[in-house]
Amino acid sequence: MKISPLSPIGIFDSGIGGLLIAKEIKIRMPNEDFIYFGDTENMPYGEKSKEFIIENSMKIAYFLYKKRCKALVIACNSITSNSLESIHRIFHRKILIFNVIDPIVKNQIFLFSKRIGIIATPATIRSNFYIKKIKKYYHHLDVFQISTPLLAPMIEKGLKIKKNVLKNYLNHFKSIDTLLLACTHYLFLKQEIDKFYHGKVHLIDIQKIVVQEIKKKLYEEKLLCIHPNWNSKFPIFYTSSSIPTFFEKKVRILFGKKVFIKTHVFNSS
Repeated sequence: MKISPLSPIGIFDSGIGGLLIAKEIKIRMPNEDFIYFGDTENMPYGEKSKEFIIENSMKIAYFLYKKRCKALVIACNSITSNSLESIHRIFHRKILIFNVIDPIVKNQIFLFSKRIGIIATPATIRSNFYIKKIKKYYHHLDVFQISTPLLAPMIEKGLKIKKNVLKNYLNHFKSIDTLLLACTHYLFLKQEIDKFYHGKVHLIDIQKIVVQEIKKKLYEEKLLCIHPNWNSKFPIFYTSSSIPTFFEKKVRILFGKKVFIKTHVFNSS
């Protein structure tokens, strides 16, 4: 399958979390087209088994590959921590593959940290993916992680997160200097979390670090779309269920009205 700088970038997540990665791509690489897939039918992934996550994420990866995408961006920590190896095994010779964990772990921001906290979905915590990666590069760090299962489903539905819910989770961490929001859904809570810590705990700019890595790699592979594409289409967003109202609302807030929002339902296996 022939790809070029004009080919789109494929981005996928369990729902709205990856929209902020897509938005950062649009800001930093304005000439790029992208196709976004939110698996809203099966959200939240954080409560699913490793086998389920692999099976469904592979379906989405194949879908985006068939759309002639030049890159896959796994904009979901639960998918990355459970399915990255499987996706990489099938697609690494066919398409560029990016995720939201490796660029963060390899970033030098951790050199200036001593005690970091990680909040994530049960599936991400269960995988121990972050602990293994961080300890591989940063032996000096004390790492503390907790599962925060209520957050992603509430964010996905547009429900207001009660202060006591967030407080109960964040109170698990004592004297951390850095907090990693290890679920892209949680990026929508960054302001509230920063307020909880009175700005004294560093919250990592995940979108910027991840997209910086994507742009760098596309440039190195001569796949970065440098000039405006006059045949460019409006961004396309797919959901795996009837289009959720809050999903559509978030898409239009972040990307305007000139977007396509479609439904694609996978056949049952």
